[in-house]
Amino acid sequence: MDATDDKRAFPRFSAEELASITQVATPQKFADGECLFRVGDAEVDMFVVLSGAIRVTNPTDGDREIIRHDGVGQFTGDIDLLTGRPVVVDAHACGETTVLRVSNAKVRTLLSTIPRVSEKLMVAFQVRRQLLEEAGPLGLRVIGDKTCRDTNVIREFLAKNFMPFTWLDTDTPAGRAAFEEAGSPKITPVVQCNGTQMLCPPLRDVAECAGVWRPCPTETVDIAIVGGGPAGLAAAVYGASEGLKTIVLDRVGPGGQAGGSSRIENFIGFPAGLSGADLATRGVLQMLKFGAMMLAPVKVEALEPGDANTPHGLKLDCGATLRAHHVLIATGATWRKLPAKNADRYERAGIYYACTATESRLHSGQEIAVVGGGNSAGQAAMYLAENCARHVHLLVRGESLTDTMSQYLCGRISANKRITLRPHVEIDEVIGDHEIASIKLKYNHDQDGPEGLDVGAIFVFVGAEPHTGWLPPEVARNEKGYIRTGADLTCRGLWPIKERDPCDLETSVPGVLALGDVRAGSTKRVGFAVGDGSMAITCVHRLRSYVGG
Repeated sequence: MDATDDKRAFPRFSAEELASITQVATPQKFADGECLFRVGDAEVDMFVVLSGAIRVTNPTDGDREIIRHDGVGQFTGDIDLLTGRPVVVDAHACGETTVLRVSNAKVRTLLSTIPRVSEKLMVAFQVRRQLLEEAGPLGLRVIGDKTCRDTNVIREFLAKNFMPFTWLDTDTPAGRAAFEEAGSPKITPVVQCNGTQMLCPPLRDVAECAGVWRPCPTETVDIAIVGGGPAGLAAAVYGASEGLKTIVLDRVGPGGQAGGSSRIENFIGFPAGLSGADLATRGVLQMLKFGAMMLAPVKVEALEPGDANTPHGLKLDCGATLRAHHVLIATGATWRKLPAKNADRYERAGIYYACTATESRLHSGQEIAVVGGGNSAGQAAMYLAENCARHVHLLVRGESLTDTMSQYLCGRISANKRITLRPHVEIDEVIGDHEIASIKLKYNHDQDGPEGLDVGAIFVFVGAEPHTGWLPPEVARNEKGYIRTGADLTCRGLWPIKERDPCDLETSVPGVLALGDVRAGSTKRVGFAVGDGSMAITCVHRLRSYVGG
C-alpha cells in the first residue's frame, strides 16, 4: 500500500495502551517466516507487535507485500476482525517476532472496555479496508462483460458487503485472457473463489464461497431488523449497545437506498459530506462493535404476527423461521423504474438506480443522462460530472430544480459547465444494441430541444415505492403502500389494544415497528431515518416494560 505513513490506517499503540491490551492478550513468539494466518482463515486473531515485524502479502498478486508492521505497537487486522469472515491476505513473521495475541473473541472486549484503543481500531479498520480494496488484484475474481446484468449484480453485492474482489471486464485484453483461461464458458459471469469456479452463481452461493454467509439463525432474538439502510443500522447500533440481542437482515447488503448515493452533504456531523457506502460501512462497524449480527443476502418472505406468548416469526428464504420479540421494519423504498421503451433491456447494464463507483467506473468519458429533480439526482449529476462523465444531461419533468432540490445543489449544478439542465422532458425510448447508444426524448411543454441524445448510460431517480408487499394484511398501510404507525392508527380506529396507546413507530401489529422511508408520513432524508432508528429502541424499551422485560 502507498499509505504506510497514514497515521489513521497504521497507528501505534502507546506503552500505556499496550499495558491495557495485555489484560486480554497472550504473549507469543514466532520464528522467521512462520505463518500467523493465511488466505481463507476465518475468525482470525489480532497480533500486536512487541518486537520484530509482520509481513502482510497478497497471494493473488504473486505474494506482493501489502504492508509490513515493523514497529512496536503496530497491529494486524481490519473489518474482518469483527465480521469473522475469511481473510484475503497472508501474514508471516519477519525475523524473530514477539507479539501480543488477542483472540478474535476478545477483540470486542477491547472495543467496549478501552476507549482509546477502540478509537484507534475503529478508524484503522475502516481506512485499511478502503486501502485494501485499492491495492490491486485481490480476493475472488469476477469475469464478465460490463454490460452483463448478472455480472453487475454480483459486483454490487460484493461492494455492498465490502468484500475485496477483482473484476475482469471481458471487453479488455486482460479480461479476455482470463475468460479464455477459464475455458470460455457460454454462461457468464465466471466467479473464481477459493479454487472453485462458478458460472453465473446465485448471490447465496457467492456469499457462501466468500465467507459472507452465515447459517440461518434459529434462536429467538430481542430485535430483528428487516432492512440494512440508515434506519435499520441506527436501530442496530442503539439496540446492541443497550444489551439487546439484535440481528439485521437484508436482501443484498447494508446501505439501503442511501447506499447508492455518491455523496451526502446535509447529514449533520460530516461537513465535507460522505458517500452512502461510507455511511453504511461506519454503521456496520458500530453495530458489530456492540455485538449485533448481520445476515445477507437473505429475503424475508413473510411476517407471522405473534402474541403475548409467542414471539413474532419471520420466514426466511433460507428455510428458517426467525423468532423475535420485536420486529423493526426498515425496508425503505426503491426508485421507480424508468417508464421508457426498451428500458428493461438495460437494467443494471446501462440503466442504474444508484450512483456509486461500482456503476460510474463503467462509463468513464461518456455522455450520461441523469433523470430526476431531487437531491439524489443532483448528487449523482455532480458526482458523474466531476469523476467520470464527459458531459451530464440532467432531465427533469418540471421547469426548474428549486422546488425539489436543496439550494446548495441547485447552485452547484447551474455553475458546472459539464452539466446541462433539460426541463420539461422525459425519456421516451432507449436505443442501442449491445450497449445503450442514445435516447429519444419527449417534451411535456412546447419547447425547443433535441429529439434525442447520444448517451452511454442513464441514472434514474424518479420517485420511490415502499417495500411492503411481503407484509400480512394485519399491518395497516396507506393507499401508496407506506406503513401507518402511532397516532395515525388510533385516529383511524386501526389500533387493536384498548389498554395502551401505540408507540410513535408501532404498527397495527403490537410489537412490530416501522421506521425510515417505509413509514407513512416520514421525511425522506438520511437524518430522519437515523432518528427513527434511535427512537425505535426507545419504543422497544417502553414495550418491554409493559411485559416486564
